[in-house]
Amino acid sequence: MLELQVLGVTPPGSAEYPTVIMRHEDWVLFISIGPFEAAAIAWGLKNDKPARPMTHDLILNILAGLRGEVKSVTIYKLENGTFFAYLLVEQHGTDGGVEQVLRIDTRPSDGIAIAVRAQCLIYVAEEVMDEAGRDFSVLQSQMEEGEDAEGEEDDEDDEDDEGHPEDFGKDD
Repeated sequence: MLELQVLGVTPPGSAEYPTVIMRHEDWVLFISIGPFEAAAIAWGLKNDKPARPMTHDLILNILAGLRGEVKSVTIYKLENGTFFAYLLVEQHGTDGGVEQVLRIDTRPSDGIAIAVRAQCLIYVAEEVMDEAGRDFSVLQSQMEEGEDAEGEEDDEDDEDDEGHPEDFGKDD
């Protein structure tokens, strides 16, 4: 497993499909997400607290009430363009010791929104990064040379410059 750092999200409304951008060393992983999930991740990254708890805050509150702690989020599979992830949650007994470890299925966007709030680690399976990751240095040089991420010259008249879920994988 490779540890990821969340670099940010494209602002909701700035593109047809908001994208969460994560990095491991020289590799970048893009996952298209919904606008609400993009906002939730952005708020979590900024440590903004809404007046009322959002769903991701509610989940953490419920887990805390059950003596659970989110230890990590893992993006473990990419199948037919869809990413799969799980939360790793430790549930503690009244003595403080680990009573059980739970692996809970989640959409990557929800898992990431929870992880940034819980300040826990985010991992990706190497095979997922091999399949969907992009070399940051190649992307950077292409942007400097005026090429898009696919290595084609950037056409200023192209009305469809925004990413699509099929370009980066989607979060279902």
